[in-house]
Amino acid sequence: MKYKIGTAAKLLGVSPETLRLYERNGILVSDRGEGENGYRYYSRLDITALMRARSYHQYGFSMRETEALINTDDTNYILEEYKLRAERLEEEILFKRHVLDYLQRISALLEQLSSDLWTVRMEKSPGMYRLEFMKGNDLLLSAEQMGMFSQWVGLAPFAFPSQRNSWEALKGGADESYSALGILEEDASCVQYLSHLLRYAKEHRTKAAGDPICRTFLSMNKKENYHRFRQVWLPVAEEPGQLP
Repeated sequence: MKYKIGTAAKLLGVSPETLRLYERNGILVSDRGEGENGYRYYSRLDITALMRARSYHQYGFSMRETEALINTDDTNYILEEYKLRAERLEEEILFKRHVLDYLQRISALLEQLSSDLWTVRMEKSPGMYRLEFMKGNDLLLSAEQMGMFSQWVGLAPFAFPSQRNSWEALKGGADESYSALGILEEDASCVQYLSHLLRYAKEHRTKAAGDPICRTFLSMNKKENYHRFRQVWLPVAEEPGQLP
């Protein structure tokens, strides 16, 4: 028995265009038939072939790979493709686990946002790799670094906007900032927003050992005020001392 494209699409839970797509890629071969006004007809074997193709799609095989698997009679070839896909799935699962862990860590920051906002405390700064690309509004990257920068952007969500502010400029009431992309080692602004950090350092007689570096972990409402939430780390001397 032959089935019209509409009937076959309903049986398989896909659109007629999906059937045409599989046909264009050599997975299905419809029977137009004489005097049938050009209607596409599909056989029982076409139905089972498409069911198999959808299974391949769920495994993650591309359309080209699916066509090759559907139309081969070499079981060794199919076995090798299965093994390679299984290896890739394991890599994808591992990556997704890293993404899930990262998402949960960011979620933990958001849960603590109301209590931690503007809070300053002593803690060990995490290891961080940073690629500075802008001083103020001026681009700092060389032609070679431009390519590296695009690679870092592709590491999202693990690559995040980061900023370094000159501590000396900050003490003088100026804003000298350096924008960067950062990646925490475990994953291989302005003066006003840092003023509380400056106050803390003065009140606690803490000696800065470098420039403050931040991680922007949330940006929202760009159309209006563009709120950004950051963690800021200021390296300090091991023994608190008086600010110069």
